[in-house]
Amino acid sequence: MKHFSFILFLLAVLLSACHTSPRFKVVGNISEAADSTIYLDYLALKETVAVDSCVVKENGEFCLKAEAPQYPDLYRLRVGKKQLILAIDSAETIHLQTSLSDFPYADVSGSEKTRQLTTLRRSIRSVTIDEHKQFARQLILQDPRSQVAYYALFQQKNGQWVFDLYANEDRSYFAAVATAWHTFMPDNERGKALYKLVNDAIQTERKEHNLAMMHQFIEQSESAFLDINLPDEKGNMKMLSSLRGNVILLDFSAMGMENANAYVFELRELYNAYHQKGLNIYSVSVDANQYLWEDSAHNLPWITVRGDEEQTSVALRTYNVQQVPTLFLFDKQGQIVSRYTDFSSLKKDIEACLR
Repeated sequence: MKHFSFILFLLAVLLSACHTSPRFKVVGNISEAADSTIYLDYLALKETVAVDSCVVKENGEFCLKAEAPQYPDLYRLRVGKKQLILAIDSAETIHLQTSLSDFPYADVSGSEKTRQLTTLRRSIRSVTIDEHKQFARQLILQDPRSQVAYYALFQQKNGQWVFDLYANEDRSYFAAVATAWHTFMPDNERGKALYKLVNDAIQTERKEHNLAMMHQFIEQSESAFLDINLPDEKGNMKMLSSLRGNVILLDFSAMGMENANAYVFELRELYNAYHQKGLNIYSVSVDANQYLWEDSAHNLPWITVRGDEEQTSVALRTYNVQQVPTLFLFDKQGQIVSRYTDFSSLKKDIEACLR
């Protein structure tokens, strides 16, 4: 009996743990769809997996839920043969208000990336491939590590690919997205497959220069450099890209964090040792206390910036920063050498970049 009680207790704990996992929701109203079954599918790299479904109520309302993905990813809403592509970033709620006839290209709220995906799908239907390609390029350059950029690379119209991996003018866009995903989401299966695809294309075309060409191509890709533009302590806008051509140490930290004084001392030692040789530091503050930051920033010889809550969130998402301090080292070509959470190997890598 005691053994049975323990099993019930363990089962309850496991069930409780399942419910604490971050989840996202898709809710809304679809007129003309009463009593139809609506499916939520995960568009995995090699297969499509149904993760939830429900019957649309008589008044058109529905609600679907699923566990939030570890990385931003692609999902699909499906009613019969009609489908709407979703870009899911985290535990968010997407709202949909549409009719069944307009369902595949419906506007949504709660997910800007899904809105961009829908606009991308509308565009390819309504304009020529060349016109659509110009629009798709803008979205790719805007955020090469987004699901929108990834999706744009693989669109087709009348059986013709919009972007051709083997065309030199198109490959830079593949390389930019592959580099961004490889840098910020190195364990993402979709990103790893894209990175390999680009590498294989280069090997096929230029076997004698395969790996060297890949690295050179990524280094020369302007889109792989994700810029930040925030005000310094004097209110002057400072762009990270203004330091390009130098070795750059991008620092995400806070004056109010634990051991902040020791951390700043380490940064100052690096700056004093290597600034004259070509090292520049660009510090992004995540301090909630603006006055604490301003008071400290006035005493620092490198660029220090701080934005409002929304601007700071964008910068953190751009570089997928989950904790502070976090540092990134850029070489003179603007390519990220590595990501760091301490100083243990930073000095050696800086010296290598300055050679």
